[in-house]
Amino acid sequence: MSKTAVVTGGASGIGQCSVERLVADGWTVWVLDLSEGKPAQFADQPEGAARYRFRQCDVGNAESVKAAFEEISQSTEKVDALICSAGVIRTGSLEDHTLEQVNVMIDVNMKGPWLCVREALPLLRKDSSVADPARVVVVGSIGGIRPKVGTGFYGATKAAVHVLTGVFAAELAPTGVLVNAVAPGTVATPMIESVQNQREGSGYRLSGDSPLGRIAQPDDVVDVIMFFLSDAAKFVTGTVLPVDGGTRAAFIKK
Repeated sequence: MSKTAVVTGGASGIGQCSVERLVADGWTVWVLDLSEGKPAQFADQPEGAARYRFRQCDVGNAESVKAAFEEISQSTEKVDALICSAGVIRTGSLEDHTLEQVNVMIDVNMKGPWLCVREALPLLRKDSSVADPARVVVVGSIGGIRPKVGTGFYGATKAAVHVLTGVFAAELAPTGVLVNAVAPGTVATPMIESVQNQREGSGYRLSGDSPLGRIAQPDDVVDVIMFFLSDAAKFVTGTVLPVDGGTRAAFIKK
């Protein structure tokens, strides 16, 4: 039987890569995003396109999230996995951040996963057990572990969502819902491209290549997400796993 996943921020970057991988593995996937970014490969894969569902959703808005999961519940009784990948970043000093910039990062990066997990719980808990659990994977950030000047509030929201991951994991474990997070370093995504455009005068510097000699590709992060969804991780919950090529392990003079 095909499994069902919900992916927030599934129209680009790590989210879109997750969607592509899940559909290729036979999952039915609901994509929640402000704009649709249906993978081009589906044009040649009608069987994949049939398993792709899109719903416009603002993950930082409680009513939008509630409406999205109400629609999902009309077509399926069970969600096997929720991947919270939606995220935004604004650069600048803490002194110079505007209230609007701070609010949007709090809404999307911190409130978004909380709202989505809360609304998804009835579907995640359906037929789940400790022996056969449902999964939640949150995309955090190495910035929530090793914060940077120039993206202080972004790091603060990611640190907060790491904490929520652990508390959700402890609260939901008895009902058969596992909750883990990945904490990527620099990843080649449209969001990082936007950061490069924003960073002039912000005080923010990209980490650059990891000790492994490159930055991450979305597939590097999705490999770990898929591990969390696999049977190999059925006794793993409450974990925040860095996926950064060793960037946070020690500073390297460049």
